[in-house]
Amino acid sequence: MQRYVLSGGRYPVLRSLAIIYVVGAAIVALATVLACGFILISARFAMTDRLIMCAAALGAGFFMTVSALAVAEVLKLAIDVEYNTRMNASPTSTVVTVGSQGAEVAMIGSGSSTDERGNGLGGRLGTLDEETAEAALFRGH
Repeated sequence: MQRYVLSGGRYPVLRSLAIIYVVGAAIVALATVLACGFILISARFAMTDRLIMCAAALGAGFFMTVSALAVAEVLKLAIDVEYNTRMNASPTSTVVTVGSQGAEVAMIGSGSSTDERGNGLGGRLGTLDEETAEAALFRGH
């Protein structure tokens, strides 16, 4: 909930879809257990056939439940990636680089670098040198 508040409540539909997928996974798991109970108790087949159908229902229910939970996690991951990207793109963010001597921390001050229109470049763009190909790609040259 705290991350939701900090992110400004962005992407409420994706959050709702993630919740719906989690609820759907719970419903599928419950339906799988009920189907196995019905197959074992009430089905009019030989016991071997009932056991095979129950194993098939358990397998299908397991994969459907895991798939629904995976989709919910991917949606949450996309929201978290967006949130972290936006937070790291702010002009006052901390950039951690790994050098040959270990980890070095570089602070980017606000407005430390500007583009051709005078806008401040936040995040890693402020540390890029004009001569690099990466800086040229980001700046559209």
